[in-house]
This record gives sequence, structure tokens and C-alpha cells, in this order.
Amino acid sequence: MPKPWNKTVQKGFTLIELLITVSLIAILAGLVAPGFSSFIQDNRLTSQINTLIGVIHMARGEAANRRGIVTLCASDNGSNCNTTNWEAGWILFTDSNNGGNAVIDGDDQLLHYQEPLIGGNNLRASGFGGTNLGRLQFASTGFLLDTDSSAGTFTLCDDRGVSEARAIVVNISGVSRLAVDEDGDNTLNNHQGATGEISC
Repeated sequence: MPKPWNKTVQKGFTLIELLITVSLIAILAGLVAPGFSSFIQDNRLTSQINTLIGVIHMARGEAANRRGIVTLCASDNGSNCNTTNWEAGWILFTDSNNGGNAVIDGDDQLLHYQEPLIGGNNLRASGFGGTNLGRLQFASTGFLLDTDSSAGTFTLCDDRGVSEARAIVVNISGVSRLAVDEDGDNTLNNHQGATGEISC
């Protein structure tokens, strides 16, 4: 006896269901996008400030290991110190004649080159005696040169301003650390401690 024919029921979305689903996805995307944007900006700032603190540690170590002056400076061309805008990039090199002239020449050796920072972020130095804010030089002892015996701060900001900024404090012995909020006012303090705040 032949089997009865089974009618297959076709299933799918109606136009109304599809429109509701698309609307819900659009609403959720609108709610999540601002938070995701902040997450990306936070990670970018953290990565960039960690890169800088890493090269500062490297500079101090290379100066001690090589027993000579090592220069870390802002550079937009990768060959000499020519700006105070650290977001343009930086170079780290030896200064073989110990002249501290902040130019790669003679037997100087390029140790590190950093491309410009992405995201439109600003990176500026302050302190360090107010001179040569575009460069740091480390002696064979690891101490800073040409800073009038003053510590300094590197401040990294994006378009959200000082409230979300990151900073590095470098003392005269060349030791660096991440800046912290020392006085509890929700703003990082610079190399002057609780009496000084970073600015963008």
C-alpha cells in the first residue's frame, strides 16, 4: 500500500519579523558603539604610553651598557632631533663622541625608531629644566643630562582631554614610572607630585 504524501510546511520570517529584528540590531549597535569607541581609545593610549616607557628603560640600559651618552628624542624624519612634538615619532641613538649634539653622525648608531603615533593623540614633555623638551640624554651612569637637575613628565592625550590622559614621570636619575593621582582629585600628578597636575 503506498505511503501517504507528507506535506512539508515551509518556515521563514515574515516581513514584520524581519523589520523588528533589524530595528533591534540597529538600536543595540547604537547603544554599544560609544562604549566600544572608548574601549579602543583606552587601549590605544595604554599601548602608546607603554611603548614610550619601554624605550625610556631601553635608553637608560643602553647608556649604562655602552658606557656613553645615549639620546632619545622626538623626530619626524628618523635621522635627527627636530621637534618637541613627540607624537611625530622618536629615535634612540648612541652619541659616540659624547658631544650630546642630538644628531646621528660619525659612529653614532640608531638603536630604535618609532613611527608617528596613530589616533591623533598628542604627546608632550614638561619639566626637565624647561630646556630641550624634544630630547632626553642619558649618561653612562643612567642619569639624565642637560635637565638642570629637574625631573620631567611625558603626557599623552587624546581628544577626551586630561581626564583620560596617561603620563610618565622621569626623575633625574633616569628612572621612569607611570604617573598616578596622588591627591585624589581624579587627575594624574606630574613630576612635582601632589602640587602639580598634568595638562593636555
